[in-house]
Amino acid sequence: MLYRGTTPYHSFTLPLSIDEIVELYVTYWQNGEVVLEKDISEIELAPIEKDDNGFITDTNIGDDIIGNNTDIEEEEPKGCQATIHLTQEDTLAFKFYPAAEKNITAIQIRVLDTEGEAYASEVIHERIYGVLKDGVI
Repeated sequence: MLYRGTTPYHSFTLPLSIDEIVELYVTYWQNGEVVLEKDISEIELAPIEKDDNGFITDTNIGDDIIGNNTDIEEEEPKGCQATIHLTQEDTLAFKFYPAAEKNITAIQIRVLDTEGEAYASEVIHERIYGVLKDGVI
């Protein structure tokens, strides 16, 4: 959901670490034309932190039961989160039409990694909503 004249954050999970990303673009498209495009300089990249999943793992510290032991491999999660903070001017660039089918934006992410491999995400669709008081406040 994207309201015109607001300042939303859009976050995307990418399957590459920050160090692997050379170029990054997020393109917003509406009714046959590019309305907005953000490049890597306008996108905040943050590593994905491993979270505690709440499972109890027997690391065999001080007990004699070997059947429920597990080796814990500390593997860093691969991936990062890309976050874009849109301005009022950014969101006002989208048009709000009386016909509901035109009030959709398509968003796609393109990435070039350090190995020269280029990737494109599936297209994400967001509905655009108008505001009663238009313009930047």
